[in-house]
Amino acid sequence: MSDLFACTTTTGEKVVSVVPTIPDGAPDVIREGIARRRLVATGQRCPCGARLVGPNRAQRRRAAKLKTGTVRDVFVWHEHDCPASTEALIEAVREWRDSA
Repeated sequence: MSDLFACTTTTGEKVVSVVPTIPDGAPDVIREGIARRRLVATGQRCPCGARLVGPNRAQRRRAAKLKTGTVRDVFVWHEHDCPASTEALIEAVREWRDSA
């Protein structure tokens, strides 16, 4: 399941982010990792310092020429030991799944 968040970027663009909900019964490390990802998706910084990095100027200009909404790639680089890092979440989810 997912939630939608609407926010305005630092460049003034209005965006909608789709973020996962925190699963009931998930271990604390998964709950914390997803909570941090949700925090970043709403334009805030992760406790590890990670933030949302949007498209560059050329990408924004190309998107502005389109008459409909666009899907854009954004990037977030969490610290290696952050529970929101992709590697940490993959490992935590794998352990949770295998223990079920």
